[in-house]
Amino acid sequence: MSKPTVLVIDDDISYLELLAEALEDTFQVVTASTLSQAESFVQDYDVFDIALVDENIGEEKGSAWIKNHSATGNVARSFVLYSGLATEEAILKGLECGADDFLAKPISLLALTNKLEKLITYQQQISQFEHEISSKEHVINVSMAQASKYGACMQLTSRLNSCFSIEKIRDEIFSFFYTMSLKGCIAFYPLNKEAEYFSSTNGFCSPVEKSVMELLKIKPRLHRFGNRTIFNHPLVSILVLNLEEDSIDTDIYVDAFASVIECVGARMEFLIYKESLINVQEQIQQAVSKTKKMIEISKHHNQEVMNEIVQSIGMSFHVLDMTIEQEEYLTELVHNALKKHTQDDVNFFEVSNLLDGALEKVDELKALNRTEEEGEDDNEFNDEDVLF
Repeated sequence: MSKPTVLVIDDDISYLELLAEALEDTFQVVTASTLSQAESFVQDYDVFDIALVDENIGEEKGSAWIKNHSATGNVARSFVLYSGLATEEAILKGLECGADDFLAKPISLLALTNKLEKLITYQQQISQFEHEISSKEHVINVSMAQASKYGACMQLTSRLNSCFSIEKIRDEIFSFFYTMSLKGCIAFYPLNKEAEYFSSTNGFCSPVEKSVMELLKIKPRLHRFGNRTIFNHPLVSILVLNLEEDSIDTDIYVDAFASVIECVGARMEFLIYKESLINVQEQIQQAVSKTKKMIEISKHHNQEVMNEIVQSIGMSFHVLDMTIEQEEYLTELVHNALKKHTQDDVNFFEVSNLLDGALEKVDELKALNRTEEEGEDDNEFNDEDVLF
């Protein structure tokens, strides 16, 4: 291990040689009798560990020289000022100029060595502390970046919960891909329909991309091969093409997309259920409307039949030579028929009201569906609502 370097500046040549001899066993010593000579050494050497400077160097002041260089860090890591005057003013001047220590002449050579060694230890402690701070800052920055990525994935999940179509789901996922510099494909497997494939790069998947996704959709929920990872659900697959192996970011995306694929799958189930519900609503509406028309036709036909019967029987009273009993009997028949017809009218009216109520419920469901879809844009995240 190389010795720490010390630059000693003093215009007293004898004293300068004495200091150099006392320190050379522990330090690599460079001496200068003037500040200009010291400046030339600074250009030839790397930064010294310590600069040991006398206060009075000819007409110049060592404290002023230290003050000029202490802030730059390109001369020495630490400065020590010494003087023949140990007054309060001299000590304060050493503090003001940026020196790390002050010594008063005459200097004990053993004490000087010990002081400089402690100063080297102090530098090592400072360096270690700065390294620890830098490492912690790095960890914090990495953690914040990771949290931001995971937060963006969770934000994607929230956005997906507001999607009411396959196209909207696709657009949200690809928008996330673009933001995170990811590339990939997505496949939808709706029930009783052909699969739909989309690419974040080209819009539509190439034949080989379709073949790969078709082949891998039977794999487990998460399947990795090289830099590619596919996330599967019975109704959807997401293929990410550029997740590097052994990357912290990759681990974050893998964990997050394991949740996202379940969210997309649940949303697909909802859309399929909603589509089925709409189909049932339409079928109910058609059946109810057709039944109402049939009831109206039947009611009108029954009325015509009853009118014809009443008219025919009434005319027969003038043509037939009947007894009073016969007329009363026929009158009773007509009365009962009319009474029954009146009850049918009540039944027709009740059934018609029930059918009208069913139609109203179907219209309410349709209106609710329209309200949900119209409210989709109102629930969008603001671009400024970015986590972390």
